[in-house]
Amino acid sequence: MRHFFLPLLALLALTGCDIVENPKGDLAGPTPPPGATVTRNVLLEDCTGFRCNNCPDAAIRAQQLKEIYGDRLVVVAVHMIANFAAPDPPNFVTDFRTPAGNTYEQTFGITALPTGMISRKPFENSILVSRYKWSTATAALINQQADLDLKIDSLHYNTGSNTISGHVRAILLRPLTTPHNITLYLTEDHVIDWQIDNQATPPEVPNYEHRHVLRAALNSPWGEQFISGAAPVGDTLGLSFSYPVPTNVLQPSNCSLVAYVYSTTGGDQYEVKQVVERKLLP
Repeated sequence: MRHFFLPLLALLALTGCDIVENPKGDLAGPTPPPGATVTRNVLLEDCTGFRCNNCPDAAIRAQQLKEIYGDRLVVVAVHMIANFAAPDPPNFVTDFRTPAGNTYEQTFGITALPTGMISRKPFENSILVSRYKWSTATAALINQQADLDLKIDSLHYNTGSNTISGHVRAILLRPLTTPHNITLYLTEDHVIDWQIDNQATPPEVPNYEHRHVLRAALNSPWGEQFISGAAPVGDTLGLSFSYPVPTNVLQPSNCSLVAYVYSTTGGDQYEVKQVVERKLLP
């Protein structure tokens, strides 16, 4: 794992010399210069479980918001809480839980589902936001000026070694004064499995489509340091990474990489300042 904290021209020269087999180009275009207006993307962490009978309603609401905002809203379904997410044979045999989800359950005191976090920023004095208020909480953040512009420069899946590698970079658009970490998620879409749904008859649905399922926090639930302290406008940072594909992944073609930067200390601790998502395969 390598970190870079370089002037912009030096970083561009470095990434320009990277040799990556079958790389995916920068679909979003070049990073704007310092001072340019970049709007904030929003991370919606849908805390869910396949034995939670109200969770399908929350998933529908999340998907409706995704259709409104597109790439500016990143949805991740995080399965947690044993009563709702632990396997219960004979039908509910898959364990969708992850070490990251278990960590967030404990850290944020999540005891009931469905609930969610909107960029982990408190809304109406709570970091846990009811599904009925996801729309309002998202709208309050998504048009704000972003503190940094974040891009997944390159992303590669090696079928032979079953590994994911790539590079993420950021340019600071507003000064930051506290440490920030970067976390990398791998999610999988279109996973067909059982789900309890109180709107279905019968309520135990065998072919439910689970969307945006968190498979792993590749670099641990809390990620790794990306900004060590005070950082001025114009500073550019980068992270190169390589990880094995988690064993719970069914179809790599349905996977996406999610990268987000969040504050680790102070009054905005845990708040996600920027998030981006990119499909693993075209």
